[in-house]
Amino acid sequence: MSIDKKTNRGLEVLRFLVTGIVCALVDFIVSYFVLAGLVKTGMNSGWANALSIAAGFVIGVILNYILSTFWVFQNVRDDKASKKPLFIFWFVVLSAGAMLLSIGTMQLCAIVCLNAWNIDIISKADTIVGELFSFTFWGDIAFWAYFISFVLKTFVGLVWNYLTRKFILYREPKKESV
Repeated sequence: MSIDKKTNRGLEVLRFLVTGIVCALVDFIVSYFVLAGLVKTGMNSGWANALSIAAGFVIGVILNYILSTFWVFQNVRDDKASKKPLFIFWFVVLSAGAMLLSIGTMQLCAIVCLNAWNIDIISKADTIVGELFSFTFWGDIAFWAYFISFVLKTFVGLVWNYLTRKFILYREPKKESV
């Protein structure tokens, strides 16, 4: 008994998760370094956080569209539809919904970290980058608070993206009744 790689939901979810991990890593790297750069300029930490998330989003959504269209969702009703401008527009709009949820989640995490534990994960970002390169971040609570916040924000976006892509964008063909 062979597995149909095109229609197997488990393989599709696995491909989606691999894509999500790769895009999240790219998003994390871009967001983190942009945040550190913006904080160094003296920009308001709220705006710096939002802009860094937006920068990570732009790079991540481009990579995610390519991987989703050509690798993740193989069992689709209309294979050519995903390459049309209207489809790409809706892909970006729905991805922007995930970005807004992500920004809100990250801002909420920053507020909780600051108010509950007095950990400022936003304005300390520029010093954490230096710790990353010197590998001294292992014991830095601010780095780990930022990392956990990033994982949480990524999970929220991941769930939103899978559900909207699976049930709105990359719909499966209708099953024929026997």
